[in-house]
Amino acid sequence: MLLDRLDLTPEELLRATGWEIKPEGACKGETCVPLAGLTTRADGTIDVRDFAARTAMPVVTDEKYGLSALGPRGGGRVLDDVVFPDISLLDFDGNTFDLAQLRGRKLLLVAWASW
Repeated sequence: MLLDRLDLTPEELLRATGWEIKPEGACKGETCVPLAGLTTRADGTIDVRDFAARTAMPVVTDEKYGLSALGPRGGGRVLDDVVFPDISLLDFDGNTFDLAQLRGRKLLLVAWASW
């Protein structure tokens, strides 16, 4: 999600991200992350960079345009699971090739789109 500043009130954070600051931590749906040590400033805002670090969410800022992007929780890894979906593609001769045939081998997929 894009943010135009990195100091948000808990209410603004909830509207922008869906994460609610509660006594037990930051909660979104069934997930709650402890936020011991996260402080609220005198003006009632929290530092989104500190929030992001405590919840394992990446944050990047483009100083030129004054925008920041807060990514989803990584949980220590990018993927939610390691199950590769069933994918079948046509080879150069028009025959169907099932990628599951390569199970157990290293695989590099390269995707390209003209737009």
